[in-house]
Amino acid sequence: MAEKKTVRIMFDYLQGPIWLTDIDTGKPYTGIEVIDNDPIIRELCYESSQMFSSYYKFDYDDKPCVFDYEEEKRDKEIMLKLLNALIARLNEINDGSFEIRDYVTEYYKNL
Repeated sequence: MAEKKTVRIMFDYLQGPIWLTDIDTGKPYTGIEVIDNDPIIRELCYESSQMFSSYYKFDYDDKPCVFDYEEEKRDKEIMLKLLNALIARLNEINDGSFEIRDYVTEYYKNL
């Protein structure tokens, strides 16, 4: 039996929530076909990665980048809804070939 792959749920600028995801399309690159080709997952990844990346602000004179924690906090419920839908979809299509490690949902719950 093949070893289970791990799907990591986490964010970074222009990345996430499924590590690795194309920011322009939302297409995950996990190497797990049922995930990488799922249109629902693609849409959820696109929406949440766009939202998370929008918190990085580059328009300050003397700073290269600022993260807007207040905006992130205001969007908490939207992000939780997207993350919950993503994880529910992953569980729905899980054929036993992967496990999910969620590194962000608790963070958003505690904002």
